Amino acid sequence: MTNDDGARRPAGQARAGGRMSADDDAARRPAGQARAGGRVENLDAARRIADGVFWLGGCLSAFSAGEEVHYHVSSYLVVGSRASLLVDTGDPAHRALVLDQLEAALGGRTLDYVFPTHPEIPHAGNLPALLERFPEARVVGDVRDYALHFPEFEGRFDARRPGDSIDLGGREFRFLPAHIRDLENTVWGHDSGARMLFVSDGFSFIHDVPLPDGDDDEPVHRPGQCRLFSGEMPAPPSVEQAAYGTGRALYWTKFVDVSTAFAEIERMLAELPTELIGPAHGNVIDDVGGMLATSLAAHRRVYDDARKQ
Repeated sequence: MTNDDGARRPAGQARAGGRMSADDDAARRPAGQARAGGRVENLDAARRIADGVFWLGGCLSAFSAGEEVHYHVSSYLVVGSRASLLVDTGDPAHRALVLDQLEAALGGRTLDYVFPTHPEIPHAGNLPALLERFPEARVVGDVRDYALHFPEFEGRFDARRPGDSIDLGGREFRFLPAHIRDLENTVWGHDSGARMLFVSDGFSFIHDVPLPDGDDDEPVHRPGQCRLFSGEMPAPPSVEQAAYGTGRALYWTKFVDVSTAFAEIERMLAELPTELIGPAHGNVIDDVGGMLATSLAAHRRVYDDARKQ
């Protein structure tokens, strides 16, 4: 997937020699919540999606099949009475935006923990800026090689493994095995306060757009659909849309029957009541059961289609 100036750019930013569209401008009016018809009206602000949970970050913009599409790169702030934790750092293209959103959402408090779900740019790329802005913040998760990437912050990395937890005050954040992942050291998380599961690269879907040409793997959506819950979209993603992104972004799914992984996910959800799922690269999921069924069917289609080749 490419745009006409050869690189992805933050959504809402004019192309070289161009200008913002009316749709881009309309998507940036003050407010904060989705209105009837589905649009978050101020994309520069964090969206409060549950008590103590804020959706941060932005979208990257590209062109596909002759139309502009957007691609979420999300972070999530969880705030308890005692401490706060940021899930993923966001893309460096959104560094200033994420820092501003974070300061506003914290409301004068400090950031205590940063949890990059795995060491890729959309998930850990803003780590230096965050650690400089919040000098007391600790980095938690599978941090086995972070000191190699960021030696200037050695001593601020605390290993947390699946099964570990942090008491944020009035809510517990638990670290979980990542049953759908693209890197071996990916870790998921769960917030007991909002009953929200954070799944990194898992459960990402193409929404309401024609399937792109070629091998592009981004779970894209149309302008104006940024920062919406899945239930606020015009229609839920089809199995075909889910399979398209799954087979490209997670290439290993062509060779692995994921039935066991989904059985583990179902056991996890039975143990940890979950009302919301927060992917890094897709709309927040508020129909957990429906999306789980769609995703499983998509994974099975990818696997079965690969067997037929």
